[in-house]
Amino acid sequence: MQKLTYQNIRGQSVTFMHEPYILCKVSGLGVPNLDLTTATGAYQQGESVLAIKREPRNVKLTLHLMATTRARMYQLRTDLAGILSPSLSFDGTNRAKIIYENDYGSWWTWAIPENGLDWGTRIQNVHPSVTLNFACESPYWFGERNAAVFRATQGGFKLPFSFPIILGSSVFEIRAINGGHAEATPTVIFYGSGDTPLLENLTTGTKLAFVRPLPNGEVLTISTDPSSLSATVKHASGAVENAFELLDPETSLAAFTLRAGENKLKYTSDTDSRKTEVRLEWFDCFEGV
Repeated sequence: MQKLTYQNIRGQSVTFMHEPYILCKVSGLGVPNLDLTTATGAYQQGESVLAIKREPRNVKLTLHLMATTRARMYQLRTDLAGILSPSLSFDGTNRAKIIYENDYGSWWTWAIPENGLDWGTRIQNVHPSVTLNFACESPYWFGERNAAVFRATQGGFKLPFSFPIILGSSVFEIRAINGGHAEATPTVIFYGSGDTPLLENLTTGTKLAFVRPLPNGEVLTISTDPSSLSATVKHASGAVENAFELLDPETSLAAFTLRAGENKLKYTSDTDSRKTEVRLEWFDCFEGV
């Protein structure tokens, strides 16, 4: 079984599997193309690879559009063109996505319809070879959202999504499992408790360090995705502002990732606060499905 669903930014969706839009073939699901940066030294045979960059993904569908009447066929064409409208695929902030499913699982990625919609030939009330292309800005397929939470409670340390390995008043550690093929870029949310946060990934040797305490009631949100790096703080009043000045100069947001497999995370507080809470959220990233 294979099924692909497109969902635009208004939440309108169309599924390609059975009638009236029968999915015949889908390509672009596997490992993405690579852009290699290479160098060749004097007298060197061959070349040396300096860097690897994954190219954006392109997913191509071949469909049968089937209808019982000619009027119904044209209606299906019009409906599909409306859902796939470029104006409904991206608005500067929100993006459309495709969801691919097979007998093993389900994955999704951001996608924009491109190169138009080719109806191909028509045989009575059927278009037997409709082609549709999706440009995907990320090379990865994403799995379900995962989370790991550091939370201090009066009765001890509570970790609803991960297994604790050290419990204490100022140093907490958990293991976060990245079930994908590649590094994941988490969103990290610090709930202010009057301490100066320090979060380390002991597996990768990276950290998120800060230069001053985060007051009670403030919420600091950090995105480590290189395509959308951000640090914002929401004050108790509800006002939101840039928070990059809170970061230690040696902290690199883009470097703070979760390696595929197990990651040992350590949170250090400079107080004995019972209100400490830090949440990490991420999507597992898959090279191909």
